[in-house]
Amino acid sequence: MTNKELIDISAVEITGNSVQERLACFIKTVKNPYCFRVKSTPVQLVFSDKAGAPAVENALVNIAIRRFK
Repeated sequence: MTNKELIDISAVEITGNSVQERLACFIKTVKNPYCFRVKSTPVQLVFSDKAGAPAVENALVNIAIRRFK
């Protein structure tokens, strides 16, 4: 996927009252929550499968909460 094809999350407007609604809106808008861009910077999220690493769901919720307060 090229940089231009990635969704720029700095321009995304997230709606919803609950964390679940906001996360669903984020995923629906961004399409791929593991690969997007912030302005001109591409971002690819990679998670560890090592014991003690945070769950993917928790990491995505934390990103959405911090970004879209």
